Amino acid sequence: MHKHGKRLHMGSQNQQSLTSLNSKNANQETEKQQDQYEIVQQSFENSMQMNVKDHIDKLFNILNKIKDDLKVSRDDMNVIREELHKMKSNQYREEDQITKTLLSDINKHNNELNKQKIDTQTVYGSLNMQISSLYCDKDFLNGNTTKVELDTNMVETHVGFRRVYD
Repeated sequence: MHKHGKRLHMGSQNQQSLTSLNSKNANQETEKQQDQYEIVQQSFENSMQMNVKDHIDKLFNILNKIKDDLKVSRDDMNVIREELHKMKSNQYREEDQITKTLLSDINKHNNELNKQKIDTQTVYGSLNMQISSLYCDKDFLNGNTTKVELDTNMVETHVGFRRVYD
């Protein structure tokens, strides 16, 4: 029980330290705002004590600073624009290279397929010619077989042999 009590006590100390940190941060923010207000107020009081010529000179200096900043901003914008243009050019160049490579590969595969098609057609034609030749040979052999049978029957009839088959 002593340990639990100690933990609860330590937890409340942690909460108190967090609360004090939050209040310190809020106080620091308030001090910063007051400091900024004091700076603006002091600047306003100083400008009220200046004569018109000094005000004009100060405004002229501010205007020159703004012009210089504008020039630097334009230069930066031009540099960024040039870099963007270079990036686009590089991207287009890379895309063109990829496209050319892909088209080259596609053409290569198409050529290979056309060669295979021609080879297949050649083999198919050759096989068809061989089949036709075999049919012709079969017809020739059938014709010769029939002729041999007729000749054999004629010889048997003339010679006097009888056929006993079946």
